[in-house]
Amino acid sequence: MFVEILPNIRGPLIVEATLRLGYAVFTCATLSFLGLGLSPPSADWGVTVAAERSYLQAQPLAVLAPAIALGSLVLAVNFIADNLRSVMSED
Repeated sequence: MFVEILPNIRGPLIVEATLRLGYAVFTCATLSFLGLGLSPPSADWGVTVAAERSYLQAQPLAVLAPAIALGSLVLAVNFIADNLRSVMSED
């Protein structure tokens, strides 16, 4: 079973796992932004965006930096998984 089935589902499992990781990162950041996640002294992108929201008119880059970092993390993980799936399917 592992010899026949596992090599065929390895690629979709990698992609599914990284998609779930992206959902988890966005969910944690959203909950922290809404005040339902980590408390403000802890370092979290959602807490950072929520804290800098009051300075949006004066310093818009302060809000954009953690938001761009959050999106970049999820995109990077998805690109790595896609390339890993491509390399594994060539074997």
